[in-house]
Amino acid sequence: LAPGAAASAAAPVRLGSQDEFGTMIFDIRKTFTQWVEKAERSLQDEARALEEERQAFEEEKARVWQEFVSQKQAEYDRIRDLKKKAQNEADSMQRQITQERQDSRLRLQEDRDSIHGDVHHGRRRFNLEKEKFRIEFEAAQKEAQRISEHNIHTETMVDINVGGVVFEASRHTLVQQNGSLLERLLTGRAQAPRDRDGRIFLDRDSSLFRSILSFLREPSAPPLSRDAAESEALCQEAEFLGIRFYPYPLVYAVGGHDGSDHLSAVEVLDVENQCWRPCKPMSTERTYFGSDVLFSRLYLFGGQNLEYKALCETECYDCLRGKWMEGPNLNVPRRNCASAQLDGRIYALGGFDGSQILKHVEAYDPRMKNWMPLEPMTSARSAASATTHAGKLWVLGGTSGQRLKTIERYDPRAAKWETCRESMVEVRSAAQAVNCLDRLYVLGGTDQNQSVHSSLECYHPEEVKWNFRKSMHVPRMDFGCCVLSDSIMVGGGQHGEVLSTTEFYRPEADDWQLGPPM
Repeated sequence: LAPGAAASAAAPVRLGSQDEFGTMIFDIRKTFTQWVEKAERSLQDEARALEEERQAFEEEKARVWQEFVSQKQAEYDRIRDLKKKAQNEADSMQRQITQERQDSRLRLQEDRDSIHGDVHHGRRRFNLEKEKFRIEFEAAQKEAQRISEHNIHTETMVDINVGGVVFEASRHTLVQQNGSLLERLLTGRAQAPRDRDGRIFLDRDSSLFRSILSFLREPSAPPLSRDAAESEALCQEAEFLGIRFYPYPLVYAVGGHDGSDHLSAVEVLDVENQCWRPCKPMSTERTYFGSDVLFSRLYLFGGQNLEYKALCETECYDCLRGKWMEGPNLNVPRRNCASAQLDGRIYALGGFDGSQILKHVEAYDPRMKNWMPLEPMTSARSAASATTHAGKLWVLGGTSGQRLKTIERYDPRAAKWETCRESMVEVRSAAQAVNCLDRLYVLGGTDQNQSVHSSLECYHPEEVKWNFRKSMHVPRMDFGCCVLSDSIMVGGGQHGEVLSTTEFYRPEADDWQLGPPM
């Protein structure tokens, strides 16, 4: 049945003939065709409506997208403009900072040049004033000496009250050593305290003065002492009086290594005959030790022995008696330590104890007869060099795993270490440092590339900088070094092989001369 046709369930349709059946079929087909056409038109209408809606949606989508793109483009343009503005501001600020930095550098350089100029002119004026004062002072000294010699100091015999005991001696005997306290008292260059009878008075030990006076009367040999205590007291008294028991400074070459064996041998420099003479050897073979001099005694401490063991033993050589004595042990065994003497104390600084590099510091006080631990250094150092300047202890270079050119110094009054701003020019380990004519000198040693130096650096406190001076004739490391009057002496060490040569450097002439070999 076609849709919409009414069907009766009450009575069936009776088909009377063939024509009626055909008519019915035609009607049914027509009705179905009309329904199909109507359905197609409805579908077409719906399709057109959907197409119109799709087009409207596409247009709306395009409009919304265009609006979105426009908004994003506007936002992008705004952000780009802000970024460009910020970049321009940053560039402007950078240019301003660069300009200010350049201006500051120019001003700083101008100030530095001005300060250097002022320092140069000030130093020149100071040197002129110093020279003028020196000339006036020498003239005043000559005048004072002339007046003194014209008065009581021209007496051939002089009475001196020492600790309540009156000694009578010739004026010639008492003034024979220039610069001594006795010479300055008797020539008027130092104020002489007097006793009630007008005699020169010294509140000192009379028995020690008697020995020193006997030496002045017969200066061919130093005074004899009964024991170590008397020897030490005599040396301290001689230092107070400014008396020298030997015509030349004593220079000792002690221990070390000859290329095959550790040594206990000792040699002393004969300045007059320009040669080395053997002395009594140490009791222990040792090398890489610390050493220094206090009251005419040579102290050796630490180092290593034949078993390559770091030592803590101390030996002391009494120069007056020519004997070695045992000293107090270090608190920490060490080798390759630096050493120096300051204000009547000997310092042992850093080193290697056999397992680690040390920053530990200790000092020997002759009054306590013992080593005392002090504030450790700021960094551990082995094979460093040490000296003193301006009442402070300076430690230079060495190695802490890598070789160093840094410097630190110790103020004993504040018991404090500080790192110096100005380092050495070259890296130096196993070098030597000395204070000569109020200048610091560091020389020799080895660097990170195992190169052994012959160079010499000088530190000028006024300029706060290190400058190279004339180099040694021979590069050397692990050598000995000391100051003799206005000269620096170096000796021994190694450079591929063990050295026996010595050299002397005069800072005022900036010149090296070869000395007698050991």
